[in-house]
Amino acid sequence: MAETLMLEITGLTHDGRGVGRHDGLAVFVAGALPEETVRARITRRKRRFAEAELIEILTPSPQRQTPFCPHFGRCGGCQLQHLQPAAQHHWKQHNLLQQLARHGLDDLLRWHEPIIGPDQGYRRRARFAGIRTRKGGQLGFRAARSRDIVDIESCPVLEEPLNAAWQQRRSALSGQLGRSPQEWTLVNADNGVFWADQHAETLPEYQVDGLALQFDPAGFIQVNRTINASMVAQAVAWLAPTAGDHVLDLFCGVGNFSLPLAKRAAAVVGVEGLDSLVAHARANAARNGLNNVRFFKSNLFNPPQESLWAGVRFNKVLLDPGREGAEAVSRWLTPKMAEAVVYVSCNPATLVRDAVLLRENGWRLHDIRLLDMFPHTSHVEVMARFES
Repeated sequence: MAETLMLEITGLTHDGRGVGRHDGLAVFVAGALPEETVRARITRRKRRFAEAELIEILTPSPQRQTPFCPHFGRCGGCQLQHLQPAAQHHWKQHNLLQQLARHGLDDLLRWHEPIIGPDQGYRRRARFAGIRTRKGGQLGFRAARSRDIVDIESCPVLEEPLNAAWQQRRSALSGQLGRSPQEWTLVNADNGVFWADQHAETLPEYQVDGLALQFDPAGFIQVNRTINASMVAQAVAWLAPTAGDHVLDLFCGVGNFSLPLAKRAAAVVGVEGLDSLVAHARANAARNGLNNVRFFKSNLFNPPQESLWAGVRFNKVLLDPGREGAEAVSRWLTPKMAEAVVYVSCNPATLVRDAVLLRENGWRLHDIRLLDMFPHTSHVEVMARFES
């Protein structure tokens, strides 16, 4: 019989589970919050930690709220709907501060209020899954900490056109399900809803800073249009490009930052590792009449000496890497090359690692701002500005 415990929850893990201790063992409880007393059943025990399922909340947290989605707790999309939004922001910022402080990066650091937006109906891109089991077809999202699929007709964090498109196609997809899982990506662009598995005569596009950017429906796009617009505006404000500035945009994608910067700077050079993204970025510059921006394909995880862009002139830098971070760039980029760096991160762990490398090169972390790109999830995005 599984062991049942009464626990005082004292914190949250990086993935949003409550943490308590029992006989010196850390116990992780999904659905529990700090300041709560709960009863939980052990489901998995290791030498240093245990995992448990929540049975009963004996003393609720004052920051607890009722989840707005009936699938919360089973669907793996959201982890924090039971925590008030302001408390979510505080928890994410507190965790980030702890990581920075462990490496002495918090000294004289200027914190800015988090960039926030709507906490429902904010996602313009989604990846659904489906499979046929003995119980019938399942069409929806992956379950929490599982490869199972939760049957979902509508999701409250999606923009409404995505829900409408999903509901319209569900019956047709149900007849195509097999014993192996399938996935479908759809995106709500400014010019309609696009399915990545269907050919379209036109490419999807979105607006940012008065510019129209096209992209591949199966490719990367910032899923939160409100936060993306604010993020781009903050990057422009922090770099403050003028007619005399030359900006280097590394991990530039389709030009999400490059093109707004090019509207203000003397010149911009964007560098990206994928041919398809470079092609889109070049086409986007041409469509928007920006002839002071150039794009190069290059592996940014290697030193730049042999790259075509290695000799370009720049005095300001923007970094927007994936979860892997920008370790190689952070090793060679020095204040002798530029006067300011803005780093946009979707992984605080690699941001902190790279900030340490930049500090060793002579940079100082000056400003930091949390981005609530994914409300109700444990995902953290952050912007940082470095000065010499």
